[in-house]
Amino acid sequence: MNDPLTLNRYQIIEQRVVYHNNGASVQASPVETKVYMAALLTSLTNHVNALCAGSAEKPAFTIHVVCHGAGLDLFSIVQRDDALKQRFDDLCVQGVRFLACANTLRGRNLKPADLYGVTDQDVVPSGVAELGYLQMQGFAYIHL
Repeated sequence: MNDPLTLNRYQIIEQRVVYHNNGASVQASPVETKVYMAALLTSLTNHVNALCAGSAEKPAFTIHVVCHGAGLDLFSIVQRDDALKQRFDDLCVQGVRFLACANTLRGRNLKPADLYGVTDQDVVPSGVAELGYLQMQGFAYIHL
């Protein structure tokens, strides 16, 4: 039997994927929100690990996570939790890009510098419009 961790079918073509992060739900408690964000980071880690399995060098892939609405809570959650921060940082080092919605930033009276790991280059005009734009560019869409 072939070992799926050493025989990697995902390296045949470059994956271009956008994850939609708008949070757990509007009524989610802080604990539920943290659990959702941890699950998001786990899914992203599993995705990257699957793409890299059995490869001596990093395969070509593009993964963006568009955060808007309650999804912006990801940045404050990882800033306060060292274990989640490490997972977030590891994903960034591996090439996952986290994008923040300018509309949500304005609505919350925040600047990019207020969000952990976010620079001006990580801000998109509209999270929802960015999701559509990336799909039109051939990105596969994932929402957890």
